Amino acid sequence: MFRYSFLLITTMLCALPFAHAEKPLIQAVTTNYPPYEYLENGQAAGTDVDTVSAVLAVMGYEPRFRILPWARAELMARNGSADLIFSLTASPERSQFYVFTDPISTARDVFYARKDDDLSWNDYDDLSGRKIALAEHYSYAPDFMDWIARTKPDTVRLQQERPNLAGLRMVGKGRADVFICEQSACDHLIRQHRKRFPELAMLKAVPGVIGKERFFRAGFSRQHPQADQLAAEFNAALKQLATGVSD
Repeated sequence: MFRYSFLLITTMLCALPFAHAEKPLIQAVTTNYPPYEYLENGQAAGTDVDTVSAVLAVMGYEPRFRILPWARAELMARNGSADLIFSLTASPERSQFYVFTDPISTARDVFYARKDDDLSWNDYDDLSGRKIALAEHYSYAPDFMDWIARTKPDTVRLQQERPNLAGLRMVGKGRADVFICEQSACDHLIRQHRKRFPELAMLKAVPGVIGKERFFRAGFSRQHPQADQLAAEFNAALKQLATGVSD
């Protein structure tokens, strides 16, 4: 559904008329997370960037994108220096700071291991005795994080600016046994960087989804006085673009 919606959104974005009147700005922050969002020739690009751009255009706003380290992007959105943040999953803790939109894309977390590792798993206890790498500031499935807290396996929590690439390389070099990552993002990184970092060619996605398939969303800062109204307008515009029908 989201692949179809993205194609429709992209087509309609290209068809939008050029606006001569100056539009109000929305300060939007995100991070380098291809294929969803990344820098290309100095400009923000990616599937979720296209979606957010199209929705804000329908709303009558002009986005000003900044691609930052994730911790800094969240800090700006939480303190009101930015109006909008994406792409992220909703959680009770995050809902204290953001008014979340409807989903803009889907995400599925999987484990990455070396191809010469015969790892298979049905529940998290199958990972006992293995060294697990994960990104410190990412929001993983609650049942996985509960298992981490309860069993206290050997973990490496990555705080680098690009933790996904760092985690994949750690596993490729044998410094960790598995890395948890959103599959589309990490498959993209492997394709993009395996010539530069040959250890990435040694990796595979292990069958099995961690938790449920999740939804990426945008979130309006609760410091914005119209956060609830903006989120409602965003959802209406998103629905209009996805269906081609206005309310």
